[in-house]
Amino acid sequence: MCIRDSAEATPIASERALGWAAHYLIGVLFAAVLVGLGGPAWLARPTLGLALAVGIAHTVTLLLDSRVAVAGEPWLVADHHPPDDPLTGLPRTLVPAVDHDRTEVTYRYRPTRRGTVRFGDIELWLPSPRGLWQQRRRIAAERRVPVYPDFSPIARAALAVDKSRGRFGARVQPRRGEGLEFHELRDYQAGDSPRRIDWKASARRQQLITRHYQDEQNQSVWVLLDGGRRMALPIGDLTAFDHGLNAALLLAWSALRQGDRAGAMLFSAETPRWLDPVHGPNGIQSLLKGFYDVHPADRASDFSQAARHFHGRWRRRALVVIISRVQAEDSDDLLAAVRMLSRRHLVMVADMELPEQAALRHARVAGVDDALRVTADAHEQHLRRALHARLRHAGAQLVAATPDTLAERLGQAYQQLKQTGRL
Repeated sequence: MCIRDSAEATPIASERALGWAAHYLIGVLFAAVLVGLGGPAWLARPTLGLALAVGIAHTVTLLLDSRVAVAGEPWLVADHHPPDDPLTGLPRTLVPAVDHDRTEVTYRYRPTRRGTVRFGDIELWLPSPRGLWQQRRRIAAERRVPVYPDFSPIARAALAVDKSRGRFGARVQPRRGEGLEFHELRDYQAGDSPRRIDWKASARRQQLITRHYQDEQNQSVWVLLDGGRRMALPIGDLTAFDHGLNAALLLAWSALRQGDRAGAMLFSAETPRWLDPVHGPNGIQSLLKGFYDVHPADRASDFSQAARHFHGRWRRRALVVIISRVQAEDSDDLLAAVRMLSRRHLVMVADMELPEQAALRHARVAGVDDALRVTADAHEQHLRRALHARLRHAGAQLVAATPDTLAERLGQAYQQLKQTGRL
């Protein structure tokens, strides 16, 4: 909710004591969105401050001082909100409640782009005493507010984890006799591998004791997000870049919850934006704040340059996930990047497939135009699969998915790497 209160405005000479609107307090949907990060107690102590979420309609409330309003006198109210939402219903005519100190005016604002938005001044049009003209009053109430990615998918995933540990993002329960990192000694149970019996501990306690292992923690997961012009393509209500960013945040959140570190790098042909790895569930906020205001550049990405930059800055072994819309012309550049990174790191390439391309595989051919379109797509998909095969041969893991399933598929691939001990 956004509250803009006129009681705090500075009086202006010759101004009627009609009340003012000033300073809005933008309270966020992130209370529900981030409950998965801090638990239910987070609702009582939000930590992200004043912010909005892209694509989510937020309630903005204007509080107007109506103590001196004349009964039946209409006011015309306008708020200079950001122009990306034309459906707020403002300006609006209302009759102030003279029997209350304040009159509330609410509207819904839905930001369509990440970054920082500007709420400008508030304007009131008041009728003259005899209604012959209107007086225009402008109240200074400018404020800039950050717009973050929609975090509700992370909240839903977190709530699902709390209900069922087997859902996406949950810590995988260590299996008997498997894993890389020693966890504890415990009494032998039916089904435990004899190879895991600790004979010294068994001799001391006069009963069989087995070593229990769990997935190794404190590993590093890096997301290299393509910020080139191809990622500016609109897919539904978001761009390909926004879908990739959401998938990156979900993957980072899953890694942080399992005790690993997560870092990120945005690359295009410009200088990459580097976010040092963070640790712990609350670390997702650092990644969120570091990427909320970035958008695709108007130039092609350079995978080799990004690989050299990362290779020079991070020398410890890590899982490196490249998120992009892979195309056939990327073959030489992307293969060179994968080969360079694979010398030291475990590399995964997440290829975002357009929903229209996925639909064409099941489309009915009703005419020549349909046949040409399906044939052209089949050729493109053949080239794409050939590039996937070359990337696998170069040592990369491949995850190909449409935007709506990319985050889940990345999470599953990450979990599999943890379970098999490859990370």
